[in-house]
Amino acid sequence: MGFLGLFTLPSGKGYHRNYLKNTAHMKKFILVAFLGLTISISAKQANKVHFNTKDGIKIAATYQLPQLSSGKIPAVILIHQGGSNRNEWKSLPIWNNLIKAGYAILAYDIRQHGESEKDQGDMNDLFNNPNRAPLDVLAAISFLTKDTRIDSQRIGIIGASIGANLACVAASSNAYQVKTVVALSPKTTAAQNLSGKNQPIKLKNALFIASEKEQNGMRKKWAKQLYEMTSGNRLVGISPGNLHGSFILKEDSKMNTVVEEWIKNTL
Repeated sequence: MGFLGLFTLPSGKGYHRNYLKNTAHMKKFILVAFLGLTISISAKQANKVHFNTKDGIKIAATYQLPQLSSGKIPAVILIHQGGSNRNEWKSLPIWNNLIKAGYAILAYDIRQHGESEKDQGDMNDLFNNPNRAPLDVLAAISFLTKDTRIDSQRIGIIGASIGANLACVAASSNAYQVKTVVALSPKTTAAQNLSGKNQPIKLKNALFIASEKEQNGMRKKWAKQLYEMTSGNRLVGISPGNLHGSFILKEDSKMNTVVEEWIKNTL
């Protein structure tokens, strides 16, 4: 199934599509999103885990698997926004909904945040340095691939703000081996900086989400820019208001459904 297009979620019911290609696929996606079809799978207890990055930073995370009797499990990595921690995801319905749908979840604290260790350098550098936070992502992926219960060919990322930029980096490099990503409030220049590449990044299989008035419309602009830099399955969703990052999912139930169905159909 392929997706290609841009849509806006108004405050009322339904979807108003400002721009749309590959109409047949998009209609099917929207229909599934409204139906909100899920399978009910019980979950195992969430556990606190740790893993080390290549540069020796100890990362704290929460790891939860669905209760499955057999078969490899697809996994979603959740990366929080700057100044927050992994617990921001626990308050959102997407956590339990993905578990019920049969996905493992790994939510970690970016270095300098939450219970993860600190390294050298300030926050602005952390949000742009390719030799810091991207190493946390690689360590999280390595943690999952070492778990024999996980399907290493079906790992995705949902990230907010800096987490969104890190998701974009992962979607632009074969070194990360992720199948699909969701970027909530990404920023083009920060994603480029974190990639460490001189040439513009080229992404694959990504859903970009921003609010209509967020940062005076700049986040919407960046989401559309990144969409144009993406091949494969790609989609932009614009939510009403000016909320940032994971707060969009906290307040916009329709966009929650869009993200969940994107994961189910691309991962």
